Amino acid sequence: MPKNIKVCLFFIFAMMLTGCASTEIKQPENETKIETHKQTTIQNSKLTIEPYNISEKESMLISKTGVNQIEYYTLEGTLKEGEYIQFAVEVYENGKRKSELLTTSDEMIPKYENSIVSFGISNSTGEEDSLKLLTGTPSGLDTTDYPNNMTVSTFRKLIGEKVTLEKNKPIYLAAWAGTTKNGLSFGGNENGELPTGIDEAETVLLYRVLWTDPIKNN
Repeated sequence: MPKNIKVCLFFIFAMMLTGCASTEIKQPENETKIETHKQTTIQNSKLTIEPYNISEKESMLISKTGVNQIEYYTLEGTLKEGEYIQFAVEVYENGKRKSELLTTSDEMIPKYENSIVSFGISNSTGEEDSLKLLTGTPSGLDTTDYPNNMTVSTFRKLIGEKVTLEKNKPIYLAAWAGTTKNGLSFGGNENGELPTGIDEAETVLLYRVLWTDPIKNN
């Protein structure tokens, strides 16, 4: 199946998940309730994220997209005015942070209800070996190709249960690590912290979520 068709199928599936998980927000019945809702949103910013376990049918649909490895999560919570959620893939080489890919900010979404986010890896072929990275956020899907000459690799999620986000503290959701050596020791505590063994891998790709604001970005 051509790669563009696979990516389109993945995009359609991601949108289906987002649509199914979203819950319609009912409008307040009167002006008093509107004012109370506004005060609650301003005073109580709380965001949580947890792994989303796909069903057997969803797994079968994903298998038709050609995506080799993927993890899904659900995001819940409300934001104060001016705050936003940023998603990105951090690139580490030999234990040092080198760059950032697929940086996306959801600045216009004040409330998240069962919002689906995801990070996937798909092998792609061309003049040189490469990986296709796919990041799904509440506002859409982004992809990019990344060069890959690693001979050993691993892909894993980095949170095992619900995690409460803290302002300006990055949470790492999933990681791909690779090396050209014979073996790779790479792990994590599944609580969203920077994984262990990151300095032993030649290349590490980390899917990150960050609750922040326009002034304190990164």
